[in-house]
Amino acid sequence: MVRRTNQYFLFVFLFFMLASSLVGLLLTKFVPLPAVWNNIIMQFLVFIPMLVIYVKTEKTSVKECFSIKPLSLKNALICLGIAYCSLPFVSLIVVLTSKIQPNLVEETMNQLKDSSFFSLLLLIAVQPAIFEEMLFRGAALHGYRSLGTKKTILMSALMFAMLHMNLQQALYAFLLGAIFAFLVQRTGSIFASMLPHFLINALNCFTIFEQSPQEGIVEEMTFMKEFLSVGLQCLIFLPFLILLVYLFLRQNPAPAEALPADADAPKEKIFTASFWIIVAIFILLGVLPNLYWK
Repeated sequence: MVRRTNQYFLFVFLFFMLASSLVGLLLTKFVPLPAVWNNIIMQFLVFIPMLVIYVKTEKTSVKECFSIKPLSLKNALICLGIAYCSLPFVSLIVVLTSKIQPNLVEETMNQLKDSSFFSLLLLIAVQPAIFEEMLFRGAALHGYRSLGTKKTILMSALMFAMLHMNLQQALYAFLLGAIFAFLVQRTGSIFASMLPHFLINALNCFTIFEQSPQEGIVEEMTFMKEFLSVGLQCLIFLPFLILLVYLFLRQNPAPAEALPADADAPKEKIFTASFWIIVAIFILLGVLPNLYWK
């Protein structure tokens, strides 16, 4: 199961890089639409085949594979609160890595800020909240489930991190991916991660879209000032985050671990050849080309 899932995610990495480049090129050449809409179409054409292939190869139901189950209002609010209170820690990672990694997300979103708010929200918030969650908190959690709760969460978060293909995003994507996977595993509902994912990305959309040109030209803060400012935010939000996690754990007690079908069977290897190829792709194509030193 683990070996097959690693192979599937190697396919995901290769397909995502090759198909997105090819589809993007064809759309740019033959479809006379703004760049943002070409990207929206591209996400549909790239993600949907990957998700369909997993369901077909695993011969499982869509509902089971992607944890499609109703989420209570209380859980939804708690999950949204946890995501919001995690944002300062994401900002802290961005600040700490700013010396070695440009903020590619900010650069990309600034390039799209002239698009309509609806198209930007669809591209940045709606599609990732659906497609990425179905892939990483759906297929990944389903495929790695034989590893046990903790390892399954870590593998899901690791794949989510590496597919972002740059160091800065990978670090905070790993943090958020682990949180999202934990929320889904405890609630049994993919909506426990879709809603927080949408909230985080939508807030980024609002920030970029509402920023006027004059606001975009501000005096650059020194590293230490920015670090202290974000660090203070982390300290302020930490008690609220702890409280929300406590409420979430009370609302969703841990289920009993299912015993393996064959307790004497050899344990599956996590670090297979496919896994190391994914790591190599991430380092060679995602990390090294984007590093810089000021």
